[in-house]
Amino acid sequence: MKTILVPTDFSDTSINATRYAFGLAQQVGAKKIVLCNTFLAPISTTVDPAIPNVGVFDYDLMEAASLEGLASIKEKLAAEFPNEVEVTLFAKYGYFADDINFICKETVADIIVIGITGGGSLTETIFGSNTTTVAKKAMVPVIIVPAKSCYRRIKKLLLVSDFEDVENVTPTREIKRILDETKAQLIILHIAPNSHHSLYEGAFECFTFKELFQGYNPQFNFVVNSNFAEAINHFSIENETDLTIIIPKKHSLLESIFTKSHTKELAFHSDIPLMAIHEHYHTD
Repeated sequence: MKTILVPTDFSDTSINATRYAFGLAQQVGAKKIVLCNTFLAPISTTVDPAIPNVGVFDYDLMEAASLEGLASIKEKLAAEFPNEVEVTLFAKYGYFADDINFICKETVADIIVIGITGGGSLTETIFGSNTTTVAKKAMVPVIIVPAKSCYRRIKKLLLVSDFEDVENVTPTREIKRILDETKAQLIILHIAPNSHHSLYEGAFECFTFKELFQGYNPQFNFVVNSNFAEAINHFSIENETDLTIIIPKKHSLLESIFTKSHTKELAFHSDIPLMAIHEHYHTD
């Protein structure tokens, strides 16, 4: 992991994600952090309907303001972290979620660290939707950092699996990379939706995982809970895991985590960061 991309809107939440990225960079030996801000043309309105609604968009001015804001964050955090990691600034016109893969290529990013804000149902719906879009579309792994999460050295990685087509969908190379760089313990969690599912029917999948992660000594755990987000949250807290890895799919666990429900949602109400790694990364 050489380059960490951190999108920011200058909010406290995104600044907190930047702090997390610095901590991660120090642990894994990353060389660069790219602070990124995207901006759009302001919407022009007029009170008098007889006057044409014409807005003037000064791209250079907007870009300069964006870079100034990024420079302010860089300066603010410079006193908190040593100068071991290069920090560069990247400002672009557009919408980050739409342009995510272009930005990753332009910045040569290996991973994205993005913040997420919890609050009222509307806030959670908006930010949850945006973050889900980034996590689903990004060509590189995405770490989602809850607003109250502080970086702590990654010692335990929790991989959540539905035990379906394990060999083909597991992004083994990327998971091994983060394991190698953090020296963390790998814990694999399978959540059965109800008690009618035997906790041992995944024995073959366990064998497959052991083959995929030979030499990493993965530990297996089984939980019965119809609410996956709640189950992950409780397991993570009780076992003091530091980062939860999920693999987004068409009918994704990611959506269940970010969908508003009557229970507390993982990404908004937990201090434990979530890492989304797509199955198409599996190239071993």
